[in-house]
Amino acid sequence: MKKRVLALGLGSLFYLSLPAQEVVKVRFGSVIPKDSPWEEGVMAYVKQAESKSGGRLKFKTYLGGQLGGEVEMIKSIAMGSLDAGAFSLAAMAEALSLPQLQLFELPFLFSSDEEADYVMDKMFDRMSEILAQKGIVLILWGTNGWRSFGTKSKPALSPADLKGLKMRAQESDVYIQFYKALGATPVPIATPEVLVALKTGMVDGYDQTPVFSLSSSWINTVKHFTLTKHIYQPGAVVVSKRFLDKQPADLQQALLARAERQNLQKTSRELVRKEDAEVLGSFPGIGIKVYNLSEAQREAFKKASQPVYTILEGKIGKNLIQEVNTHLRAFKDSQKVSPTAPSGKAAPKK
Repeated sequence: MKKRVLALGLGSLFYLSLPAQEVVKVRFGSVIPKDSPWEEGVMAYVKQAESKSGGRLKFKTYLGGQLGGEVEMIKSIAMGSLDAGAFSLAAMAEALSLPQLQLFELPFLFSSDEEADYVMDKMFDRMSEILAQKGIVLILWGTNGWRSFGTKSKPALSPADLKGLKMRAQESDVYIQFYKALGATPVPIATPEVLVALKTGMVDGYDQTPVFSLSSSWINTVKHFTLTKHIYQPGAVVVSKRFLDKQPADLQQALLARAERQNLQKTSRELVRKEDAEVLGSFPGIGIKVYNLSEAQREAFKKASQPVYTILEGKIGKNLIQEVNTHLRAFKDSQKVSPTAPSGKAAPKK
């Protein structure tokens, strides 16, 4: 009996002497507004990573630009002074000197959510390789949605309506060249500073999605919102490679969330798209006039923005643009159905 008690005592002492598993804190930054569908999407990833780590990962989120603008935070992640975040690709292109990342934000590149999702998912590994060059690890795609024009004095129903207007441009070459092509004066301003710029008259308008316009209060500074849907803007959750490499294998797997990627991406996209539609429907009730363009009007914007492709092709890379066009053709081919084929079934190949 004494031997058994002694053994149990020694066993307990051995167990108590084991070092407690250290909790790893993850500092996560973004300009996405709090209480928004983007926050919900981010928190779905955060909860998944924390759960898969057995509680050893603990995220601290800094949203709404608490740590500065996108470009500033992305540079911090590349240097390893910030651990993770959620950003637009255009901002990452600017911060990391990777013009290839502007690829998906070329104006009028996509025509539907389904088309954008298909191409983005096909290009995930390719874009991961590009980001890895700068010490950034791509975790999953998100979406900001379809950007349209919010203006103060008059609606933007044609490129001529934007001529001479000072428009807030995201800090990225693709947006600056886009506004120049339309005859507007682009004013690059970091996201946290845009509201003040709109209120003080530094700019006459902006382009953004309906839900971001409302979440950021930018919509309260304009009277007109024109549904040009000229740029589909993806977002991405990323982690610093320096931070990731310091972690043990199991925590790396929890952060990478490879097995959960597709579900997390689907959740994030659905949350944003559902609320975007609801928010747009609320604009007339708060005094915002919403304008739907005809096909001819939208085509005029598309035609006017074509010089952007010529300017950026050399920076983004002709091969990358061709790769996206190949995926676009594949998606469109997959959607073709025979007039006599049952609904939902592809027409037989000839």
